[in-house]
Amino acid sequence: MKTRSESVAIARTWLRTPYVLGGRMKAAGCDCATLLAEYLIEIGATTEAELIACGFYQEDGAAHSFSPDWFCHTKTEHYLRGLMLFGKLVAETVCRPGVIAQPGDLVLFRVVGSKRYNHGAIVTSWPRGIHAQHDGVREVNLAQHRLTAHRAMEVFDPFADRNVAL
Repeated sequence: MKTRSESVAIARTWLRTPYVLGGRMKAAGCDCATLLAEYLIEIGATTEAELIACGFYQEDGAAHSFSPDWFCHTKTEHYLRGLMLFGKLVAETVCRPGVIAQPGDLVLFRVVGSKRYNHGAIVTSWPRGIHAQHDGVREVNLAQHRLTAHRAMEVFDPFADRNVAL
């Protein structure tokens, strides 16, 4: 498993990758879910086989095809359930400057009025984080970004013992 600083450096290698729903290739395309999944693989927190086994990826390794409004039509917490397997829940809060999140942690948000967690990011140095949206993978101030600021948020630590997650 990589260190926190190595993990942030890995996350930054995804910057400027175009947004492609279901994509999972650095510099070619990813979405906010596949960004987190590929990051977890690269830092050694999980494997592609584990992501397939838990249903995050299909058996051929392809990402599941979700419509851009998938979260409007489900009662299942896809993001939350997946991250519980690969990191310890360390905070349930609202996205604001005073939150304690460490570099390399993952954060989930309920955005665009969703009742489900439907967006994720990688913390670089709170409140800064890397996420994928319509204009690609960017590093932003999450506590000020129009998509994430003051939204319900959960912080997961992939460096902690994952058997203690919820």
